[in-house]
Amino acid sequence: MIELVLAASLAVDGCNAPDTVESAATVVGRASGVEEPDVRYCEYFLPRAAGEVRVVYYTPGQPQANKIAEKHITGDAGRSGLLQDTRPQISQEDFRSGEVREATRVADGWRLRYRANRNAEYRDKVFSDGQLDVIDAGFDALVRRHWSVLKAGEELQFQFASPVHGRTIGLRAAATPCQNPEADLCIRVDLAQAILRWIAGGDIYLEYAESADQGQAEPKLMRFVGVTNLLDRSGDPQRLNLEYFYR
Repeated sequence: MIELVLAASLAVDGCNAPDTVESAATVVGRASGVEEPDVRYCEYFLPRAAGEVRVVYYTPGQPQANKIAEKHITGDAGRSGLLQDTRPQISQEDFRSGEVREATRVADGWRLRYRANRNAEYRDKVFSDGQLDVIDAGFDALVRRHWSVLKAGEELQFQFASPVHGRTIGLRAAATPCQNPEADLCIRVDLAQAILRWIAGGDIYLEYAESADQGQAEPKLMRFVGVTNLLDRSGDPQRLNLEYFYR
């Protein structure tokens, strides 16, 4: 699964980003098909300043991988460097099509911005501060914040920001039986309103494991199965299996 190279680079089987990227990455996500195990892309999390993370996406290739997208995440981070903010600011661009997804703080709350491709116009929608609860990777922070509640079997409901649709989507998360017996908690996320099922592209399944960090248990996402935030080569949503590896 994970190979440590010279104790400095985080190398994952099936991923071959440049050495400078592997050396700087603290987390690597490997996305493969749900039915077929071929690697579609790998995402590398590169911390910058406190609370800022740059994520670069590469598709496997020879002699080297191809960089296809980049995302910037800005939010509060804890001692471990894991995002603690459920509503980080995000900016993502797919270099293949020019698709752009953004969620940024504005004076009146939040602005969701989307561009389908480099020939399309931007679509903007502003929401008040209380209209959305979670943005992008902020779901990970939501799980850690409500870890004991989820482990106790209670359900969480929240409004998730979707720049693609220019709206918030009501979601619910609850513990579900684990496919991996080594996982400490598994979560199923689906729509709070079944009438909107076409938006999400199916349920999401996640596996978390608790790892000790400076004496404290720190839940970490180990696996994600669902529609990802990166489109396929044809510009269509893709349902993938993502495995995460940590330095």
